[in-house]
Amino acid sequence: MRCISCINPERPESSRFCRDEQCHVTDLVQEAIWNFWHPDEMVLCIRDPRSAQIAAACESRGLVVRKLWLPEGTNEDELWETFTLLAGVAEEGEEILFDVTDGHRSLPFIISLAATWMKEVRRVKVIGVVYATQPDEYGFRHIVNLQPILQVIDWISGVRALMSHTDAVQIGSLFTGLQGSIHKAGMEPEPPTHLTGWSHLLGTFTRAVRLSRPVDAMYAAWGISRDLPVVRDEIARFAPALLPVLEELEETGEMAALPTPEELSREYLFLQHRLIRYQIDQGLEMQGVSLSREWLISVSMLVIGVDESWLDVDSRHTVSRTLTGLALTLQGISAETTPYTHLLLDVPDWKEMVRIWERVSDLRNDLAHCGMNRRNESLRTLLQRTGSIPGELIAFAEHAGITTPT
Repeated sequence: MRCISCINPERPESSRFCRDEQCHVTDLVQEAIWNFWHPDEMVLCIRDPRSAQIAAACESRGLVVRKLWLPEGTNEDELWETFTLLAGVAEEGEEILFDVTDGHRSLPFIISLAATWMKEVRRVKVIGVVYATQPDEYGFRHIVNLQPILQVIDWISGVRALMSHTDAVQIGSLFTGLQGSIHKAGMEPEPPTHLTGWSHLLGTFTRAVRLSRPVDAMYAAWGISRDLPVVRDEIARFAPALLPVLEELEETGEMAALPTPEELSREYLFLQHRLIRYQIDQGLEMQGVSLSREWLISVSMLVIGVDESWLDVDSRHTVSRTLTGLALTLQGISAETTPYTHLLLDVPDWKEMVRIWERVSDLRNDLAHCGMNRRNESLRTLLQRTGSIPGELIAFAEHAGITTPT
């Protein structure tokens, strides 16, 4: 572990630096940090050549020192150079402690940005970003860890990953870490107890959405919605800045459902439709289109009265063959019939249903085959076709005589 520390030319008076129950009397905060954390090396950030005397004093006291000369930071180019030099200190996966006690002007801010960059790019474990306060009424200078404040950036990143990319890994880890740190501190009479379990539900939901597993996704959404009130209470007590995140997650409640019984229902189908719309809105076009084709099969099963076996693989395959056979018939091509063909032909708008089936199936195949054909269709056209899918599904249901629940 290494410590990156700011120094300046001013030689302060001796103080009693304290970290928790440990105290060390010295005129150099770097010496106190060396005794508290025992780093392998102190990387001293020097802007003023006169600060070299502080580096020499550290070395004379047995600290292993490395000097990092930084520009003054008086213009944008120098600020970028400062950031680049700091970022270049980190090695992949190492542990680093930052000390900004003697940082002047822009340096603490740039160090904070560099720490975030190191975490994200170099996978550095930031032990802390510490600062020694001014002496209190008893002359103690307390070492304060500013890292929890920097975690705001982690929360922003986690929220963005969840809301924009359906990825709950980071925010789940943060929720779990928040609950764990509060329990470990042992200072709260009523610590949070639902954040870890709730984060697991978020992970289940996002993974199920990305894998197009509607039953699992909707069940996880039900759990998220069920526990939201108690989670909101815990967040309000321990991390109130995160409350807007929970408001965003209320959207999952629109897709919440317990595992459906064997018999399919209209209500359950339209909850799945909301999930499809959510997938497409999240940029999960392939997953949404794949589920859309299955949704058309489920609607057809409800119409022809075989909804009690809607999860039976053979039944679903037969319905799929029925729709494809009718599509061929519309094209004037001879096609096989199935035990369900006459039932769909009894639906007045069966032709409109079959045309939608063709469009959705074609799009599913185009996406699944990754453009490996001579059609040379543009991405823009593909996205336009995908964006029309939710409306196409509603039209299919209406032609089938199934209306949207109010």
